[in-house]
Amino acid sequence: MSHRLAPSLLLVLALGACHSRGAPESTAPDEAVARGDGPQAAALRAPSLSPEELPAPEPSVADLELAFERAAEAIAPAVVSVINEQDTSAELPEFLRPLAPKGEARGMGSGVIIDEAGYILTNNHVVEGAGTLKVQLHDDRELHAELVGTDPKTDLAVIRIRAEGLRAASLYEGSGLRVGQWVLAVGSPFGLSRSVTAGIVSAVGRGSMGITDYGDFIQTDAAINRGNSGGPLIDLRGRVVGINTAIFSPNGGSSGIGFAIPSGMARAVKDQLISHGVVRRGWLGVVMGELSSDLARSFEYEGDHGVLIDDVDSSGPGAAAGIRAGDIVANLDGQPVRDMADFRNTVAQAGPGAVVTLEVWREGQSHELSVRLGELPGDGSDGRVRVAPKPKPTPAPAVQPLGLRLEEPDARVRRTLGLPPDGGAVITSVEPGSVADEAGLRRGDVVVGVGEQPAGSASEAQRLLERADLDHGVRIRVQRGPYGRFAVLRRRAEP
Repeated sequence: MSHRLAPSLLLVLALGACHSRGAPESTAPDEAVARGDGPQAAALRAPSLSPEELPAPEPSVADLELAFERAAEAIAPAVVSVINEQDTSAELPEFLRPLAPKGEARGMGSGVIIDEAGYILTNNHVVEGAGTLKVQLHDDRELHAELVGTDPKTDLAVIRIRAEGLRAASLYEGSGLRVGQWVLAVGSPFGLSRSVTAGIVSAVGRGSMGITDYGDFIQTDAAINRGNSGGPLIDLRGRVVGINTAIFSPNGGSSGIGFAIPSGMARAVKDQLISHGVVRRGWLGVVMGELSSDLARSFEYEGDHGVLIDDVDSSGPGAAAGIRAGDIVANLDGQPVRDMADFRNTVAQAGPGAVVTLEVWREGQSHELSVRLGELPGDGSDGRVRVAPKPKPTPAPAVQPLGLRLEEPDARVRRTLGLPPDGGAVITSVEPGSVADEAGLRRGDVVVGVGEQPAGSASEAQRLLERADLDHGVRIRVQRGPYGRFAVLRRRAEP
């Protein structure tokens, strides 16, 4: 994982769910299997209908119950337990390894067969660090699996087994998942294979959660616990609508807030992993900023959606297509841009070489730009598709001062910060709780513009700020490292 989660947001780490020395699971007595009424026998029964043949759920309670049963029965043959075996001595210094106890730690997660050729979709964190991967099928066969490819940026992975008679799940292809819709989470929580829990879709489009680099999560209250990672979230027709990946929990257990990667994103990633072993993403070459109501008003933009372009990489495809800092991207290929996560995901999934059409707001008018996307460089650490940090709210005094100290940058500061030989004012201090602090400004930022005026010096920037109406708000332009960003200095009303 490239992002570390907040303390209360815990990934459903299959590797930490049920480490053991290979202790066997309890099974139903042979007599119950013979009678056909034990849980083992029920799990082994082949479903009478495929997911495509299941009828749309009916509104009555009896039909709803039947829909649950049919959906669980239809998905059962495609759900697997993924066993990650690791050498327990591998992490010890070499001189201690001969003294360490022999054996392997086993971590268990879940997965779902998405192709009868044996391809299985699961989470990256389920297979991460594996010495050996094994898969346990619904009929209790245990097979060795090979790793096809992983994508830590979405926490997805594809593995493969070689076996006959496999049943593949159906991935939902639509985009009409609704809040309030019934869903089932299927997998092996705490190693309890073939477990099914029910709930509803609590929210869709949950981005910027800090779980993965690229997120557009489905939130559900269907119980998801350690070991459910990589298992499917299905609708009542047995179709996979998401891959369970994380929970929000203060204690590591289910608290009714779970997250699944939507099937559309999972499909795009698995197709590339199967074809190329890696995921290639589209690259626009811009720095995105949060489009607050203050910033939108400062650009005279009256729309209710979009993202602000804080800066543009001069070597990227966005710059070549004419995108400028200060543009507001309202639509991409005719579809509204909800937020930064939505925009970033759409660009990435479009892929290198794709041509996209952007509708941008600039200087009071809408413009249409066509961009041929590049390929996201490297691991994305310097890929220039970045998100500007959100300002952190702090308690304000009764009257908020500007709270900003400006100085003229000398030659050494200009070299260090990569500034031109003249112009600009470096921020040397920011007072906690001040207008500047609330706008997210930092020590070391360089003010290069106030309103529509360039800041040619520290004294000029100070004069422009003193004349600004902080009760109404003034937009400023600052340089932070190699990129610029916009902010609005605005005094909050007194409590």
